Amino acid sequence: MSTKLTGYVWDACAASGMKLSSVAIMARLADFSNDEGVCWPSIETISRQLGAGVSTVRTAIAKLEADGWLSRKARRQGNRNASNVYQLNVAKLQAAAFAHLSDPDQSKSDPSES
Repeated sequence: MSTKLTGYVWDACAASGMKLSSVAIMARLADFSNDEGVCWPSIETISRQLGAGVSTVRTAIAKLEADGWLSRKARRQGNRNASNVYQLNVAKLQAAAFAHLSDPDQSKSDPSES
């Protein structure tokens, strides 16, 4: 589990305009990942843990891959398919998180204005 990547996801993904379901999937993948962003949970595991449909998870992962947030590689175990290996784009997550954190307009609810 990479708390560093999980933090990057929460700081970067929603601020980038990502759909909530995709943010949740990225956060779950980050939870499974090592610090290099590598993990291999099954689609069914992600679906069950998030309470989302399998097709929703597959569609979101395809969009995340197309948008450059992650890459995936299919695996096989003998004649059987195994779960994909996912590589989160750590550089993109880090850059987006730091850009969001340095944005002076990031908080619309500044307590000093109350």
